[in-house]
Amino acid sequence: MDNDSEKDSGKEWEEYYRKSTPDRLPWERGIPDTNLVELIEKNVIQKGRVLDICSGLGTQAIYMAKKGFEVYGIDISPTAVEMAKARGKAEGVACNLGTWDAVKLKYPFEHFTFVLDRGCFHSIPPEKREKFIRGVHRVLKRNGKYQMTCFSYKNGPATNHFTEEDIRKFFSDYFNILSIKEESFEENISGHKRYFYVALMEKKFAFAET
Repeated sequence: MDNDSEKDSGKEWEEYYRKSTPDRLPWERGIPDTNLVELIEKNVIQKGRVLDICSGLGTQAIYMAKKGFEVYGIDISPTAVEMAKARGKAEGVACNLGTWDAVKLKYPFEHFTFVLDRGCFHSIPPEKREKFIRGVHRVLKRNGKYQMTCFSYKNGPATNHFTEEDIRKFFSDYFNILSIKEESFEENISGHKRYFYVALMEKKFAFAET
């Protein structure tokens, strides 16, 4: 994706957040994701620095901060980031939030114990997916965990709808895939049922910093 198309993508997401209230954004459900809650309650995630990629209005980041994690979050929409900061302040927690492109992670090598991706990977253009995956791998500590939620092929044919086989093909060189499960929910606006895969992975220590 060239610089112009990157800017166009950023503008598109910015428009969503500028022109829509949270209840009109189907991915902003206002409560912590049950898969994330389960990981934390079962102590699957090592305490320390964690990263929420495409953090939106900050629901997941704020939840993790309340649970004692040092939380970082990025989103391509400045409006979303500012709204998330305001929410965090109102709820009495501090999160390190910024406006960044998820394909260009600027954090140091092995900086995080956990990366949360609740719908970011399926928004990455096909030609940028390898770079995105390598970036997530790079910023994770050895044996760090990565939880990724993406659209399922059951939603219909599209370049960003995946099968379980697709997920293994994309990620197996960089991560040990611990689990992949299917889930669905009805959108709060249209009422349409949407299908997803939720994959939990652990970093393979097979690649040096890139």
